[in-house]
Amino acid sequence: MNFFEHQDEARQKTGLLIILFALAVTCIIALTIALFTFSGWFFEKSIGTALSPEFVLPSWSTILNISIAVIVVISCVIFFARIQMSKGGSVIAERLGGRLVQAGSEDPNEQRLLNVVEEMAIAAGLPNPPVYISNETTINAFAAGFNDSDAVIGVTRGTLERLNRDQLQGVVAHEFSHVLHGDMRLNLNLITVLSGVMFISQAGKVVLHSMTGHHHRGRSQSSVPIVGLGLALIIIGYIGTVFGSLIKSAVSRQREYLADASAVQYTRNPEGIAGALKVIGSGVGSHVGSPRAEECSHLFFGDALFARAFGFLSTHPPIDDRIQRIDPRWDGEYLAGNPITQKDSAEKNFTDRLSKLNTTLEKTGFLDPVMIGIAAALLQSLEPTIKDATDHPGSAYALMLALRLHSNPEILEKQYAYLASQPLLLNDVKRYACKLEEINENDVLPLIEMSIPALKKLSEPQYKEFKKHLMQFIFADKKSDLKEWLHFRLLSHYLDPSFNMNKKRKFSRSYHSLAPIQKQINIVISLVAYVGDKSHDEIEQAYSHAIEILKLKELSRIDYEDIEFSEINNALEEVDYLVPLLKNNFLNACAECIQLDKHVSAREWGLLRVIAACIGCPMPILDTSDTATT
Repeated sequence: MNFFEHQDEARQKTGLLIILFALAVTCIIALTIALFTFSGWFFEKSIGTALSPEFVLPSWSTILNISIAVIVVISCVIFFARIQMSKGGSVIAERLGGRLVQAGSEDPNEQRLLNVVEEMAIAAGLPNPPVYISNETTINAFAAGFNDSDAVIGVTRGTLERLNRDQLQGVVAHEFSHVLHGDMRLNLNLITVLSGVMFISQAGKVVLHSMTGHHHRGRSQSSVPIVGLGLALIIIGYIGTVFGSLIKSAVSRQREYLADASAVQYTRNPEGIAGALKVIGSGVGSHVGSPRAEECSHLFFGDALFARAFGFLSTHPPIDDRIQRIDPRWDGEYLAGNPITQKDSAEKNFTDRLSKLNTTLEKTGFLDPVMIGIAAALLQSLEPTIKDATDHPGSAYALMLALRLHSNPEILEKQYAYLASQPLLLNDVKRYACKLEEINENDVLPLIEMSIPALKKLSEPQYKEFKKHLMQFIFADKKSDLKEWLHFRLLSHYLDPSFNMNKKRKFSRSYHSLAPIQKQINIVISLVAYVGDKSHDEIEQAYSHAIEILKLKELSRIDYEDIEFSEINNALEEVDYLVPLLKNNFLNACAECIQLDKHVSAREWGLLRVIAACIGCPMPILDTSDTATT
C-alpha cells in the first residue's frame, strides 16, 4: 500500500467515523426519550395523580423537540471543540502538559530527540515539526495536527530516559507514519466529534459532584431532583462514552498495526520499535496521567489508559500482539530499559550508505534508511552558522533573505538599500550570504523547510514585514523567475496558515474526477514540461506523455511565457481538492513528464517537491549526486 492508498484509507475511515457518530447520537436520543417517559411514569406513581398523557407517552412533537435539543447541544459542543482545535497540534500538546523543546537544549537526551526528529523530517520532505516533552515517567508519544504544516511530535520524559537511540528512532518513525498516512486529521476529527457524544456524561458528573459536595449537606431534600438529573445525564452520557470508545477502537487499532509496520519499513530495524514495546511491557508502562488523556487516548504510541474490562474497547492492540507481529521469533522476554545519562555514543555514520534514489514517487509518504542517512549527512555538511540560523526567528528571517540575493552587483545594492533602516538585519543577511556561496542547489529546499518552525515564531507584524522584504528582493530586478517562485511558494504554503493569511479558506469538498479541473491541471503540466534543458520537441513530447497518462486528450500545451505564477498558485489550490488516489495519478504524470528525457535537474526536482507539498503529499529528500544543477 502506497502513500496515496494510505491517505485514501484514512479518508474512508472518516466515513466510518460519521456512521458510528450518527448511530451514537441516535442511541442518545432514544435513551433520552426513554428516560423522559420513565420519569413521567415514576412521577405519576409518586404523587398518585394522573398526568397529561404526553408526559407518560411522548407525542411525535415531543420526540421531535427532544431530538432537536440533543442534536443542537451536541452540535454546539462539537463547534466549540473545533474552534479550540483550529490551531493544530500545539493545542493538543499543551493540553497534555507538554513543554516545547527549544533548539540548542543543553539536555543531551533532548538534543538526541531533536536530531532524530530533524533527520526524519528532512528525509520525508517535511518541515521540522515542533517537539514537546511531558513529565510522564512512562513511555509514550504522539503526533498531532490537521496537516503536515501544523504537526507536532510529543514524547514523555520516560521515552527519553528509558530508550536507546534505536528504540527512540522506532517510536519517532511510528509517529511520522501517522503524519504521512493522514491519521492526524482523522485523530483530531475524532477528538472534536467525541467531545459531543461524551459531553452529556461529563455534564452529569459535574452536576452530581456539585450537589453531593460538603457545602450542600443539610439540603438533601431539595437536592434530590438535581441529583436525579445528574444521574440521568450520566446514564444517557454512558451511551456516548461506550460509543466513544467503540469509535476510537474501530478507527485507530488497525492504524497502530500499520504505523508499527511502517516504522520497521522506514528504519529497517525491527529491534528499534520492538525494543521500545518490550520496555513498555516490562512494567514501565505507557499510562498517561493527564486529565485529557481520555479524549486523546487514540493519539498515543501506547495505550494511555489503564486496562479496560472489555479489551475490544481499547484504542490500541495488546502489547504482546504488536511485538509478535514485528518479531515473530520473540521469546516472551521483556527488556528492562535503562536511564540514559549521556549522549548515546553509538551515533551511526550514514555517509557510506548514500545511494541514488529513483526520481519516481515510490517513496512519497515513506521514510527510508537511505533517506534518513542523506538527511543526517546534510545536517553534518551544513556550515554550523547556517545550521544554527535555522533555529531562531531573527536569524532564519535573515537567512531566507540571503537566499534571494541577486548575483548582479547593481541589483544587489538595490536589495541592500531596502534594509538600510535595519542595519542589524542587513549585517546578518550579508554574513549569511557569504556562508551560502558553497551550498548545493538541491539543499536549498530542505534548508527552507528547516527554517519553517523558527519563522512561525515571528509575530504577525514581523511576518508581514518579512514577506514584504522577500517580495522586494524577488522583484528588485523587475521580474520573478521559477526558482524565486519555488522558494516563495514553499514558505507561503507552510507559514501563511499560521498567520491567518490564507487567501482561500478550504471547505469540505473533494474532486473524484480530473474533469472539473482540467484547466488547472493543464497549467501545471505545461509548466512541468517546460522546466529543464529540453528542446521544443522534447517539451511537446513530455507534455503529451503526461496528458496521455492522465487521459485528458482534449488539452493543448500553454507556452511558458503565457503562464502567470498567480495562475499556478490558484491551480494548485484546486488540485489539492483531488482525492488521494487521483493526486497519486497527477504526481506520477508530473514525474513521468520530468524524467522522460532520462535527466532530472535540480530545478525539476525542486518544482516537483513544491507541487507535491502544496497538495499535501510531502516528497523525500534526494541524494545530491542524483541530479544535475541548472
